[in-house]
Amino acid sequence: MEEVLFGRDAELGRITSVLARVSDSAGDALVLRGAPGMGKSALLRTARELAEEQEIRVLSVTGVQAETRLPFVALRQLLAPLSRDTITDGEPHTVGLAALELLSSAASARPICLVVDDAQWIDRQSWQALAFVGRRLADEPLILLVAVREGEEAAARLAGAGLAEVEVGPLPADAVASLLDRVAADLSPALRHRVIAEAGGNPLGLIELSGTAGELDQHAPPGSLPLTARLERTYATVVAGLPAPTRSLLLVAAVDDDDRLDEVLSAAGPATTETLQPALNAGLLTSDGVSVQFRHPLIRSAVRQAATEAERLAAHAALARVLPADGDRNTWHRAAATLGIDEELGRRMAELAGRAGRGGAIDTAVVAWQRAAELTEDPHVRVDRLMWAVTTAMKMGDRRRSENLLRTIAGYELDASQQVRFLWIREAVLGEGWSGQTRHARLFDVVERIIDEGDDELALDALTLFALRNWWDPPPPERRADILALIERLAIPADDPRLIRVLAHNAPTERAAQLVERLAEKVAAPPSRPDRLFELGEAATAIGDHPSAALLLADAIAGSRFNGHFNTLLFALKSQAWIAAHSGEVRLAVVAGEEAQRLSLEVKDFVGAISAKLCLGLAEALRGDVTAATAHADQADQALHSGGRHPFQSVITMVRGVAMLADGKPLDAYEQLRRIFDPQDEAYHPYVRLVALAHLAEAGRLAERLPELDLIVQECRSLAASAPWPVLTVHLSYAQALLATDPEQDFRDALKADLAGWPFERARIQLALGEWLRRQRRPAEARPVLRAAWETLTALGVAPWAERARRELRATGETVNRGEDRTGQLTAQELQIAQLAARGLSNQEIARQLYVSPRTVSTHLYRIFPKVGVRSRAGLAEALLTSGM
Repeated sequence: MEEVLFGRDAELGRITSVLARVSDSAGDALVLRGAPGMGKSALLRTARELAEEQEIRVLSVTGVQAETRLPFVALRQLLAPLSRDTITDGEPHTVGLAALELLSSAASARPICLVVDDAQWIDRQSWQALAFVGRRLADEPLILLVAVREGEEAAARLAGAGLAEVEVGPLPADAVASLLDRVAADLSPALRHRVIAEAGGNPLGLIELSGTAGELDQHAPPGSLPLTARLERTYATVVAGLPAPTRSLLLVAAVDDDDRLDEVLSAAGPATTETLQPALNAGLLTSDGVSVQFRHPLIRSAVRQAATEAERLAAHAALARVLPADGDRNTWHRAAATLGIDEELGRRMAELAGRAGRGGAIDTAVVAWQRAAELTEDPHVRVDRLMWAVTTAMKMGDRRRSENLLRTIAGYELDASQQVRFLWIREAVLGEGWSGQTRHARLFDVVERIIDEGDDELALDALTLFALRNWWDPPPPERRADILALIERLAIPADDPRLIRVLAHNAPTERAAQLVERLAEKVAAPPSRPDRLFELGEAATAIGDHPSAALLLADAIAGSRFNGHFNTLLFALKSQAWIAAHSGEVRLAVVAGEEAQRLSLEVKDFVGAISAKLCLGLAEALRGDVTAATAHADQADQALHSGGRHPFQSVITMVRGVAMLADGKPLDAYEQLRRIFDPQDEAYHPYVRLVALAHLAEAGRLAERLPELDLIVQECRSLAASAPWPVLTVHLSYAQALLATDPEQDFRDALKADLAGWPFERARIQLALGEWLRRQRRPAEARPVLRAAWETLTALGVAPWAERARRELRATGETVNRGEDRTGQLTAQELQIAQLAARGLSNQEIARQLYVSPRTVSTHLYRIFPKVGVRSRAGLAEALLTSGM
């Protein structure tokens, strides 16, 4: 087939622009998407030629619509010229980082262009790893060019991938005419018109249909069949005219997941290159003597569809015979060639499914579990494998497949244990009945039955699944008591981090004193595993123990970065952003919040991204960027509004209220914040209010709403007597002092407490005391506490409060210049890199922690030094220190 790039000037322009920048280490990724036959592959071939002309190294891989779903196959093939043992199974982000490091190192000698054709058919893990790489090429001499066929799978993969896209659509009329003139100049006007109508601007359609124009059904209206179907019919007709041995070889190649010529020839007969030649002559296949490939994916599809079921089964069986007996590919092809029951093969597929799931190949695991069930005769074992399939499918977010699998399971007679598990899956995984009393009652029933069955570990897993949701949407008191009774029935050690977390989320006020004590013991002797540190950090967050949470989460994040535990890192970052924002550590909140938001979007955790956005909003409010804070709140509100009332409404309200407080509008701030404390308001939240009390108290004093504030403080004081949340204890000491008629002693008593882990609240108390002393005409006594407040607030970066302290100091007669924040021009990622570099970490170590390449770290440091006004890492450490970091 002659392929000519008529009418593709715009697409070639985009590709040329990307290629032109790569020599200056300004890499990029570009996705060409369009219907089959639109010329995407031809564009990639032209891009490859242009790259080679510019001495850019090209690595390429083409997706194959085959039976196998083995993880990272495409990525390994793509990177094989660089290394054959670098890419090992794991989480796609961890593997993507290893690929990025390999590519970045190789590209230091010569820029690299990665070309991926038919990306809709590469394994999901390779796609996720490549998308990870593609989002991190801005400072690399690397290009990623991808072609993807339009369809549901492509849409799902591209959604949220964050890669630039170019639609390759139908050719314009003048290009259609020029192409036909080139490939079929002798067509009659009538046939020419017919071909143009049938092809609809599709270059492949124009080329292929012009060759069989005389066979077009003149009575069928144009478009009566999809173009792909008409082309497949054309190819099927060509295939039918080939010798029988060649047709068999074509079918083996069509169902094979590899393109090795020797493998195809061995399975197809054995056959020889003479058997292959008719297919080459017909333009169906291409071969370089080592590999064999279909000229177009539609030919592969036509070959498979034209074959009978028996012929397809035979082709898979032939491949299985020539593949190593103990390999996963052998298992896949044997399973595809088998009808009915085969217990041994079912066992092998189940083992394969387990390995795939543990290695992060979730989609592979789902299909393997399903096939293992189909090969299994024992109904009990079959149901177990189907249950593994449905829970694995939900990890992918594939609700439709999960629902279908659950309907299948429902048709079996389940034993008592399976009934419990089935109810748990329906409730916990699919979320059926997940609202109000129904949810809590069903949760109780399911967990109670699991405990009665004697499986405490499974019961703990079930409770863990619901734990965080129960914190945000708490059950009524009587139901919380029931759940608490179930938790206490578990034969799980009391110091198990999982149990502590479940207890903190389900009974944060009822067991507050007990939890504070257990967490103190854990902080003194913390576990080493990042996931266990995270669970404890989550528990500390749930009961407002911010100092303990900060320590535990910092260690969890460091351990997750070191060990490559991406999921733990993501969730720990979200919690760290929350703790930092609510502690006034605004720089950390911005750094953690932006990374958490970015990573959440990468894995399509949109609720997690909104949570991180709200932490960013609170941090921006505290540092005085009211416009940014309000924008974050409004965007989160808009994203959640369509789903009705949402517990995050309390945090949205808090962000808006603190922004108003920072903007010098205490009355507006008070009216906004008090909504979180009003059970009749949709912004009310029984736990979020306990971390908002200090903001409300400050707004209430400045707005002179002390009587109303007093009632709220009394209620909180009563709650603190039975639920000694550390954050509530600190906030109450501040609020009660603000309410006192003669507050000096209350302020000084509050400052006597251990506030080492509460710098913002300590500085707030100092600021309030200093303001009171100055108004009592005692400037000499006011100066030291105001100076201490100003230094802390400046170091924290809470600019509105620092400015208040500075003005008060000036009013006492002490001149204080505004501190210069030498890090103010840095982005969140630059600040993060600067902090790690200042601690002495190498570029390689920083890159590993932040999921970027060492080259990207080096580029950022090159930009950071002049922004901060330094020339070295040592100077950077000093600059951060003087900026209060």
